[in-house]
Amino acid sequence: MQQGDTDPVAGLVPPLVVGERVSVLLTPVDGQPTEVLGFVTDLTDDLLTVLDRHGEAHEGRRREVAALRRVPLARGRRPQATPRDLLDALADRAQAPGAPWVTRITDLLAGQTPPASVPAWGPTASFGAVTARMEGEWVTVPGGDVTVWRAAAWWATRMGARSVQVRVPDDEASHAVAQALLAAGFTSLDGAAA
Repeated sequence: MQQGDTDPVAGLVPPLVVGERVSVLLTPVDGQPTEVLGFVTDLTDDLLTVLDRHGEAHEGRRREVAALRRVPLARGRRPQATPRDLLDALADRAQAPGAPWVTRITDLLAGQTPPASVPAWGPTASFGAVTARMEGEWVTVPGGDVTVWRAAAWWATRMGARSVQVRVPDDEASHAVAQALLAAGFTSLDGAAA
């Protein structure tokens, strides 16, 4: 099927890609119109699939897309203002000891290309040797590097996370790790500086 000029998906510039966050209005011929906010997980000449923050996949034929627009990632609250006892409890459940470094996911992922796929939906996901935990609006990552922090953020943002904390054990709190955290936009809640 060839798409006409009225195809909202084809009309996006630059072209829509899998991994982007969108708002889409689907108007199936034999059903109720449905508005969905989520991430594109599949895109073909005929189909569009969007995964919402509850993990539900919404699939529609391209001809059923009445409207579509890109939506930026949800901007979280000021993570530095989060009560320390809440962050410590999240870190305990994630088995992530160490000093807390925090940032908004939008700041960490600014200018980054969204991945086409992320680990499976669920409370935890592994990124190499690091297992991140998503809970509420937070993803907690025990150590790692900027590649791991961003991968965990992309995974967790699909479930509604808005902030990320990286926990760095004291024995790993080297100058290089602190520099990497600062360069990625993190703030130390213990006053550590590079």
